[in-house]
Amino acid sequence: MRYRDWATRLANAIKAASGRPFSWGENDCCVFAAACCMAVCGVDPLAAYRGRYSTEQGAKRALRAGHGSLAALWDAHFQRIDPALIQRGDVALYESPNGRGVAVWWAGDFWAPGDTGLERTDCVPEVVWRVE
Repeated sequence: MRYRDWATRLANAIKAASGRPFSWGENDCCVFAAACCMAVCGVDPLAAYRGRYSTEQGAKRALRAGHGSLAALWDAHFQRIDPALIQRGDVALYESPNGRGVAVWWAGDFWAPGDTGLERTDCVPEVVWRVE
C-alpha cells in the first residue's frame, strides 16, 4: 500500500538522486528504482543485493544467483500492469543500447541515473510494475 504522502516522498527521492551520476551498486538503475519504491510504499526490492556488487558483471552475477533475471526481481515484489496504465512511481523494464534496465515514471517521463545524474530516459516499456 502506498504511503499517504507517497508523492512528496517520491519527489524527495528523485531530488536526492538528481545530482548523483551513475555508479554500479551506488546509483544504478536498480538502486534508484528501489529507492523510489521505498519512498512510495516502503518495499525495498534490492535489499538482498545491497553491498553485493560494484560492477556491471557483479550486478549480473548477483542477480542471476538471486532471482535469475531483472524481471523476476521486480515480479517478486510488485504486480505487472498494462503499460498504458502506468502511474507516477511505477517501474518499467526496457531495453537500452547498454542492455536491460529499469526506469521510474515521474512527471510524464521515464527517469534513470545517467553519467551526470538523473536523466529522462527514452524507453519503450517491455514490462511495467505497479508500485504499491
